[in-house]
Amino acid sequence: MKMKRCYFVRHGQTLWNGQNRLQGHTDQPLSPLGQQQALRLGEFFASTHVQGIYTSGLQRSLQTAHAIASGNGHGVSPQVEHDLAEMHLGAWEGLTPEEIDARFEGAYQQWRTRPSSVVIPQAEQVSVFRGRVRNAVERIASTIGEGEHVVVSHGGVIAAVLADLLGADYDHLLRRLRLDNAGITAFEFGTGTPHVLWINFTGHLQAPRAPLPGGWY
Repeated sequence: MKMKRCYFVRHGQTLWNGQNRLQGHTDQPLSPLGQQQALRLGEFFASTHVQGIYTSGLQRSLQTAHAIASGNGHGVSPQVEHDLAEMHLGAWEGLTPEEIDARFEGAYQQWRTRPSSVVIPQAEQVSVFRGRVRNAVERIASTIGEGEHVVVSHGGVIAAVLADLLGADYDHLLRRLRLDNAGITAFEFGTGTPHVLWINFTGHLQAPRAPLPGGWY
């Protein structure tokens, strides 16, 4: 069976990540720490024959993707897929959870319990967000060849992909899932059901670098 392995990478840290501010579509660059994380990702993928790199158009994702491409050395240029962008969070963007609860009567705590039950002013609907992410992943999965590919995106996007592949309730999954900056979640696509190989691997950010997850998946 011909297999396609996709490494879904969350972008490196931004200053707003460090301040626990919601970003959404706000176009924040990587912080100095995020730049270092991106370099570590480049080192991690240097020994992998990456055949394609896809990224959202937001600069935190683009910068991470270019660092991976530079470190890999196989002459692969990142391709922008705008539907991989994070969910547009409207009036909440730039605010901390505490600021959101103070301004919107505890709405962030409600969102953490059941995201789809909250209407965020000027924001993208969860169903619309999940639909565009699903379309982007289907386009990528249908066009790539066998081998290994990297998709650089955002925490909400990776959670949406996991919910689809696992047949899980997105609200239930989102509040229980940890996806770190520069963490790697791996999927394998073939002719049958896609498989989740691992979630949020961060061994490449440690010193010395931890080995890849092994054993059964």
